[in-house]
Parts: sequence; structure tokens; C-alpha cells
Amino acid sequence: MKKFFICIILLTGTLLLHAQVRRTPVQRTQTQQRSTAQATTRAFTLTNGKLGPIQTGQRFANIPATYAGLYDKYTYKKETMWGEGGDEWEEEYYQFTKAGKNVFRVGIDEGKKITGITLQEGSASIVKTPEGYYVGYPARTLFTQKRMEWTTYYEGTTFATSGHWTYHVNSNDLNNTDSPYKASDFKSTAKISIISYSHEVYEY
Repeated sequence: MKKFFICIILLTGTLLLHAQVRRTPVQRTQTQQRSTAQATTRAFTLTNGKLGPIQTGQRFANIPATYAGLYDKYTYKKETMWGEGGDEWEEEYYQFTKAGKNVFRVGIDEGKKITGITLQEGSASIVKTPEGYYVGYPARTLFTQKRMEWTTYYEGTTFATSGHWTYHVNSNDLNNTDSPYKASDFKSTAKISIISYSHEVYEY
């Protein structure tokens, strides 16, 4: 009888071990899938001109020096800009960075009111739009999903505007020098390089 119970215990242990071995590959796959999903989750959404503590249309005031997960520093900048016709103007903005990378910039007017938010390369894994677009999103997919008129920009990008939003793709990611008229006009590796949200809606 004693030998019988020992055999039962050994058999039960063997069955449990086989069951665990069979489950292990599935469990590992599920863990890998969860890890991949977490790695691509963007914690912030630029919605109606609001990103973290920043809100377009309001004065740039009382903005915290850091904001967990979004930026760890920002700096005031002023640049002289030139248009195609030789027009010159001053542009003021705040550059927000995280771990030394440019995440986004905030444009301001003479009254320190926030005019817009521009997502940059450092925002790729952090910020998305309400439609799920982000810097680094495939250009061909964007072209197919959103019906917009694309124009070549003099500073080295081609862009398209839809309401408050403007999407930029580097001109060297085009298969020709003209403005894109079909998805295949973009190289297969072309990505969105900049996404801008303007408080005002402009027609181009």
C-alpha cells in the first residue's frame, strides 16, 4: 500500500511537470506581447490643444519646470525667420526636452499667449494625437487614411493641413521632388517628422 501511494505521488508530479512545460511557451508569448504593447504605449495625447500642463490659447504662465514622463526641462528661445519672399520676423517659443531630446516646442505671441504646440522627434514614444498619429508614423498610411492636400515646404519638408493639425514629412523621403499625389510618392520608409497643432485654423 505504501508503494502504491508513492507511485501515485510520483505520477501526479510528472503530470504537473508536463503540464507546466506545455504552458510555458504560451505564457512566454503572452508576456512578450504585453511587454511589446507596453513599450509602444504613448502616455500622453495632445487633445484640443492641451498637452500635460500646456493649453493653447492661454498665457504661458505657471508652467512647472518638469512634468513626469513628458519633459524634464524647457528653455525660452527667440529666432529670426525668413520667408520665401524675403520677409523677416521674430519667432518666440519654448523648447521642451526630455533626457536631452527635443520633445515639443510651444509657440507664443507678443502677449505670451500660446499659439501652438509642435511635436518633435523626441515625442515619438510619448505623445499621440486623438486619431492615434505620432511622430514616426508611416507616411504612406497617413496619406491613405486622411484625405489632405500636400504641399512642398521651403525648409525641406512636405506638409498637409487638416483643421488645427499639420503633418510634415521630410522632402528627401519622397520618390520625386514634387508634392505627393499618391501614397507611393512617399518612400516605403517615410515617416511623419513633425506634427503641429495650431490654436487658430489656417487655410493654405
